[in-house]
Amino acid sequence: MFEVALVTYHDLPDLSRSDQLLLEPLLQAGIQPVVLSWDEPTIDWRRFGAVVLRSCWDYHKRPEAFRQWIICLREQKVRLYNPPHAVLWNMEKHYLRVLNQQGIRTIPTVWLSQGESHSLADILETHGWTSAVLKPTIGASADGIALVTVENIAQHQPLLTSLLGAHNVMVQPVVEAIRDGELSLVFFDGVFSYAIRKMPGSGSIFVNSAYGGSRMIADVSKQVIETAQSILETARCLTGDQPLLYARVDGVMVNGEFVLMELELIEPGLLMDVAPPHAAQHFARVIAAVAGKGN
Repeated sequence: MFEVALVTYHDLPDLSRSDQLLLEPLLQAGIQPVVLSWDEPTIDWRRFGAVVLRSCWDYHKRPEAFRQWIICLREQKVRLYNPPHAVLWNMEKHYLRVLNQQGIRTIPTVWLSQGESHSLADILETHGWTSAVLKPTIGASADGIALVTVENIAQHQPLLTSLLGAHNVMVQPVVEAIRDGELSLVFFDGVFSYAIRKMPGSGSIFVNSAYGGSRMIADVSKQVIETAQSILETARCLTGDQPLLYARVDGVMVNGEFVLMELELIEPGLLMDVAPPHAAQHFARVIAAVAGKGN
């Protein structure tokens, strides 16, 4: 039986509730799943038919260690998914600027470099924004994110100064369309599988469950799927033209057009626990195929 590593982190040793749904379909496909933390020091990752990143949800707190681990796997020719070049490219949200330069519509962003000094008041005034979201360019799960308004700029200026002492930072205007929900389109091996709408909590703009956000299956148009597919294909071409085993394309609808917020290629929550019943089986099939079992 082929072994596949499903990679998590120490605080989630049994995988997320979503990823636990993969275990039985993998076994049925003749694949033995092995759940391991990415920073286990004694593991020979070369032994696995595939190493699939899942809930590595502390990498943003230890980005250099995670980056070096990915590089080490690449040098050892471990069958990592997603491929190492795509993972490294996706770690820092500067990839959004690259995609925008390729003609993909993204949220307007002010990019600030570590060590620089900037005034939040000047940024909002220059761009005519009355509110904005401030966050490090390497981040996850709304960690380090702050909502800045013209009323609380003084309160958040020290946060910006502190962040710039250790991180690159991005500032984006609040997109009112987020109040109607953020769409997450999930793809396996480049094929659209399902979509989830993530709603912000009451009185919030953040869709993360920690802020009271909720999730539900979403019906999306063919046009939205094709837009997300084009985004994914552009990313694939930019990252070495290798297949992407999984991807989550997050965006909002603005004046009838899908606008990209995030392209998640490293460890996205795939929301299979709220997805249609076929979701876990679909993902298990593509994992089985790359592990050499196929069906």
